[in-house]
Amino acid sequence: ILKYLEEEQVLHRAGERYHWNRDAYPANAVSLRNIPEENFVVTDRTDPAKPVTIAEVDFTSAPVTLHEGAIYLLESRPYIVEKLDFANRQAFVKKADVDYYTDAMTYTRVQALEVFESEDGRHCSRAHGEVHVARKVVGYKKIRFFTSENLGYGEVNLPDLDLHTTAYWCTIPSDALLGLPYERGTLMDGILGIAHALHHIAVLHLMCDVRDLDRAVGDRHGKWSVQGGKGIVPVDESAGMEDPGAFDPTLFLYDAFPGGVGFASKLYDLHDTLLKETESLIMNCSCREGCPSCVGPVNEVGAMAKETALSILRLIRT
Repeated sequence: ILKYLEEEQVLHRAGERYHWNRDAYPANAVSLRNIPEENFVVTDRTDPAKPVTIAEVDFTSAPVTLHEGAIYLLESRPYIVEKLDFANRQAFVKKADVDYYTDAMTYTRVQALEVFESEDGRHCSRAHGEVHVARKVVGYKKIRFFTSENLGYGEVNLPDLDLHTTAYWCTIPSDALLGLPYERGTLMDGILGIAHALHHIAVLHLMCDVRDLDRAVGDRHGKWSVQGGKGIVPVDESAGMEDPGAFDPTLFLYDAFPGGVGFASKLYDLHDTLLKETESLIMNCSCREGCPSCVGPVNEVGAMAKETALSILRLIRT
């Protein structure tokens, strides 16, 4: 990354150090007023007689990192979360000697509330604006250190996390996908793969942490969402899958902070560049069917995700 930024004259190298070389100051584009104030207090109860407050976690991250059963890492020391008191914004942990970490499984739905700017293309339209995000943590995976072996799953019962923020999104008309030789589920796997790669390309351009930006695939009206391993999921599951082919798949990249911090408009302007670099990343990855470096793990997006993602990208870039 440093070499790329040096070539783009964003950084200047002097010996073994790099210095900022642009007139613009990145922090000016981020408003601190949009950072949420409701933090969760983390209390160590390894010794029940002497509980100690060891950390605070922001409201958005808490359901993912502090759910019951989660492994919370602090200064490389693992703690297991025994209880999350959501109402009082408290998490109780104790020291643990484990050889695994936890990865939360979430379902996310995004609904576009207001469009600030949009443009229609032949096979893909782009827009950015205000959105409502509903995210729910439904479980977690236990992943062994070093080998990434999946050791099992656990269930989580937490309320939905509602977020009003800003997002950039691109929509692919269903009619445009009909010409590709893939069934509907495989096409959705391909779009999930594009979302994975596009997310990481976007983070490089924004020069932010990967957790500052999040992604989702669904439709603009929030009636459907696409989840890895489950396919197309309706918001009201009791209504059933009446017509899963009736909506236009939409890929969202949204600010992970209430109100947004300005990422969406920047990504909207970079639309063509993002798609081009996403295609290049996937195409030049040495894996056969997909990996975390391009479209995501095969067991999450399917064995056809890489091939399908490239076909979709070539279609929407024409």
